[in-house]
Parts: sequence; C-alpha cells; structure tokens
Amino acid sequence: MPQLPTHIFGMHDPGAESLFTSAGKTGWVVISVQVNPPDHNGDFSALTNAGLVPIVRLNNGYGTAGTVPPSAQYDTFAQQCAAFVANSRGANIWVIGNETNSPWERPGNLNGQGGEVITPTRYAQCFAKCRSAIKKLAGRADDWVIPAAPAPWNNQTTYTGNASGDWVKYFQDVLNQCIALNAKPDAISLHTYTHGLDPSLVSINRPMDPPFQNRQFEFRAYRDFVAAIPASLKTLPILITETQAQPWEDRNVGWIRAAFKEIDDWNAVATNQPIQALVLFRWQRLPADPTGWSISNRPALIADFRAALQNDYRVRLPNQPPPPLDPVAQAAIAAAKKLTWMPINDQAALYKFAQANNLGYPQTDEFEFTYNNETYVGQVFNLGIVYVKKGDWGNVKWVKKP
Repeated sequence: MPQLPTHIFGMHDPGAESLFTSAGKTGWVVISVQVNPPDHNGDFSALTNAGLVPIVRLNNGYGTAGTVPPSAQYDTFAQQCAAFVANSRGANIWVIGNETNSPWERPGNLNGQGGEVITPTRYAQCFAKCRSAIKKLAGRADDWVIPAAPAPWNNQTTYTGNASGDWVKYFQDVLNQCIALNAKPDAISLHTYTHGLDPSLVSINRPMDPPFQNRQFEFRAYRDFVAAIPASLKTLPILITETQAQPWEDRNVGWIRAAFKEIDDWNAVATNQPIQALVLFRWQRLPADPTGWSISNRPALIADFRAALQNDYRVRLPNQPPPPLDPVAQAAIAAAKKLTWMPINDQAALYKFAQANNLGYPQTDEFEFTYNNETYVGQVFNLGIVYVKKGDWGNVKWVKKP
C-alpha cells in the first residue's frame, strides 16, 4: 500500500504546499496529466518531499480527445499509462480518466455533443487493461489504481438498465463490471459539490426533484455514492478528489471549514466506510479554465483553508476505530452532562419569529402562562420576550424585556 498522509486535507494542483507545511499538516495533492502524448515529466518528488501524497489522474487527453480514447484504442492507452507510471517518481496512486459519464469527456465529442459513449462496460474494460499494465511493472504491484469519479447530477449517459442516466447507478455498474473482470479497484474516487457558497449547503439533506428524488442535490451527494459501493468493496479507501462551491467567490464564510468538518464527522462514526481525502478544486486557473474554479487568486478562500488546517482531521482507514477525543474535549463533555440542557426547537413558531425579528437567541425554554383563562406560550430571547396564544401560532407577538 502507498504511504498515506496523516490528514484528510487536499488540494487539486500543486502550488499550495506552503499552506500545509506552515500549519504542520500532511495531505493530498491531485495532479491531472495527459499521457497521449505526455504533458508532464512525471516527477512528483517535490510534493512527497513536502509531506504531501500525490494522486495522479491519467487522461488520454482533454476535450475532443476524450478522457479515455475510443474503445478500439484501449490497449494502446493502457500501455501509454504504464509507460508514464514506469518513468514517474514520487507517485503511487493513479486514477484512470475523469467523469466518464459526462458527455464532455467522451472521445470525439465537440462541446459535449457526439463522440463515443463511455458505458460502464466500456469503461471497465479500459480500466482493467490499464490496471493490469500498471500492476505488471516492476515495483508497482502495490500501487493504487482507481476508477474515474463520476460526475454527480449528470444524467446524459444512458444505456440498457439505466434509462434515466442515474449517475449513482452508473458508478455502481462500473464497480460491478470491474469486479466481474477481476480488476478490483484499490480505492474509490468521488466528486461532490454545492450549488453556492452557503456553508449550510454542506450538511443539509436536500433531495432532488423527481425522478431523482432519492438523490442528494448538495454536498451530501457523496453519501449516495458511498451507499452504492458494492459489498465486496466496502473495505476500500475512499478519496474525494474534487470538491467545490460552484462557483467559488472570494468570501470567507466558512464553506471550506464546513466541508472538512463534514467529512471528519462522517469518519467519526465507526460504522461508516471512512473517507481519507477531501480535495479542494482547484488551486490554479489554467488558461482554458473558467475563472470561477481557482482558489489561488482568492485571499478570502485561502484564509478559510488556513483556518480549516488548524483542525486535526486525521485519516482513518477502513476497519480502524475513530480516533479518541482530545482529553480536554472528553472532560468538557463530562462536565456538560451534569447540567440541564435547554432544548432549542429551531422549527418552533416562537423561535422562527424571534430570528425573523432579530431578537437574538433563546435564554429560556418555552413556558406556559394564563391570561383570562386562556393559555399562552412564551420564551425569553436576548432582546425580548416572545409570546402567543397556544394554538394561534400565526399571531406571535413580542415585548421588550423589563
């Protein structure tokens, strides 16, 4: 197995190494390379020397060339991937292609139109050939070879058994086809995003509209993918090799901190298949990339990432228990358990009224009182006392505290 970092923090593209080292953290860096012909010298040792672990995505090309070539060229592509790996330094983790259910990644497409559809059967054949060619190289038998992450929410690849183009079904079918070809992946690669920079989008459960009402529309799309992993692959590591608020904005609202916390919280549950990497997309903007993709030119986002790096979010491998809590945190929990906790119902009429009128946060639980033989419900907030006749929830009122 490749040497892994201690922490889950990751960045797509080199260039942010100093952020990791100044925080005293190890982590991951994703590098996308073309192998036909090679557009990278294959030397990743500068990253490993900085305590970072490269995840290298091997592409046939970009745009019309296709992330993998036409199926008639899979054997040639496998040998090109193997040649690149053989001549590389400092990397042992390889992802074959990218978002193969997206029409923009098909060989022969023109701006997402036309080209050869990369069905799960075709992709699994390609992956199996690449995996075999890489594993046969001297000293590479223990390298990780990983299938491409699918594009969440993209339903444009349909085939027999998946008429709706369900991206999670596509993902599951790819993995099952790989298993059938005796080409078991060494890890799983996923992508997930939010539609906007609001940090609450990271942790909410927001279902999509029919016919995909059983799919998550925000960051927790990763949970749909994890749930679909076949039983025989439930012990594999999981790498989220792209995540982003679409589009990025230069505002430090805590989205990046929320994203890393969400994954650390997931990993803290012993029964969850843990996730070892969350990789922010992306550090640098290449000339052909939309301006909304880069972090390097957005100081507020960099500050958010620096703040996230202050947390000790560690890699947990499958079958390992979650790390024990910090002793001070355990002491805080023990002390808190001795107190009477005030429940806050953020769906209650009084709470919603108080927030809408900027009255602050609750200072008491809800209480009942009577006036003229009528029962009322009240609650004290920072800036006032909110009250309403019980049952008449549409007529909430408030008064300043004496």
